[in-house]
Amino acid sequence: MHPHRGGCGRQPGDPGRSCLQAGIALAGRSERPGEADGVRSRRSSLVQSRKGRADREVLRRRLAGGLVSIRPVVGRVRHARSAVARCLLALGASALAVGVTAGELQAVRIGLVREASAGPLYIAVAAGFFQAEGLDPQVKFLGSDRSVSEAVASGRLDIGMAALSAPFYAYAASHGLKMIASRASDQTGFPMYAIVFGRRAHEAGWSDVRGLRHARLGVADADSGTYYGVFSAASRFGVDAGSIKVVGFKSHERELAALSRGDIDAALLPFPVALQSARAGEPLLRLSDFALWQQGVVFTTAAHVAARRDLVERFMRAYQRGTADYQLNFLHYDDAGDFIAGPQYDRYADLIARQAHVAAAMLARTKTYCDRRANLDVADIEKQVKFWQDQGRLDRRVAAADLLDLSFIGEEAAALR
Repeated sequence: MHPHRGGCGRQPGDPGRSCLQAGIALAGRSERPGEADGVRSRRSSLVQSRKGRADREVLRRRLAGGLVSIRPVVGRVRHARSAVARCLLALGASALAVGVTAGELQAVRIGLVREASAGPLYIAVAAGFFQAEGLDPQVKFLGSDRSVSEAVASGRLDIGMAALSAPFYAYAASHGLKMIASRASDQTGFPMYAIVFGRRAHEAGWSDVRGLRHARLGVADADSGTYYGVFSAASRFGVDAGSIKVVGFKSHERELAALSRGDIDAALLPFPVALQSARAGEPLLRLSDFALWQQGVVFTTAAHVAARRDLVERFMRAYQRGTADYQLNFLHYDDAGDFIAGPQYDRYADLIARQAHVAAAMLARTKTYCDRRANLDVADIEKQVKFWQDQGRLDRRVAAADLLDLSFIGEEAAALR
């Protein structure tokens, strides 16, 4: 299978004032064929009770108070009836619960670090997929993956998203965290990280993974999953991991400064940073061209699964609709390798760019990969656990199987049968 034809999902959901949102806003209202606009308007006003308006106002204020407002915008409908109908069809609005008011939604608290790889979540929230499951998605951006893990473990969040790393595995093992779905993985054609070689390395002819032998490689975090990815690629080409001298830095800016001074031979960087920093004509060594690995996950706690399984199941159904829509709009390529933008690509790209605080043009060049149904690469997770144990950074008593709960994957498929 072509590497570009598979992956994460897609679906409509741009919070701007648009036809898309008009469709969401009208999802709970039935349209009677042939009904005049004036009659429809009067009927609609009668349906809107004071309680419904009060409930929506409560929800609006609560979301404004520190939570991220990326839910559907219920605004004025200024589009023709036919355009609204197309939007309703695109959103699958028939699945939205009719008559569900804001006060009847159950809160699901979701925490993550602000980044573009959470695109499927942003789509699921904005397109109303959580509301269709009777959930009020309350998204909180935190400063670090460790903060997200701690908030989930303490019960302040229901669901977390984080990058895989040695510290994550250790914390998950000691606090009962369970990985339940994929956030993103580093895949061919959808690189998340790249190695940039310095001038001296280029002059010496280093241009591939073999060039890392005896190289001084700068990394921002030697405990991160990218470190695992580098050594996975190196082992594939017979490069002894011990021959690579890893130099740690506290930031990517310091990495790049050291690279320009010649203090290191190469720097491992997030792909967007690598694109911006590489000189014109310089090739980038995309890590995913040599090693495919699970980069980020969705998780909760074992205690939460036991006590509130229904909530986690509904979260997963909504999230999987987001991953499916993400795939349809962002991850399709033809046989020639040319990108095929989905019907809601522009709206979704704008949504993700605004939430991740990245330029839309950069997002178009750095699309990340997520499985269409948010499946985890279990075999790779097992390899990661063993790698960190071999590095002496994870207790050997930790078993990958104890950190996983795969029972939620497949909920969407079961619901559709």
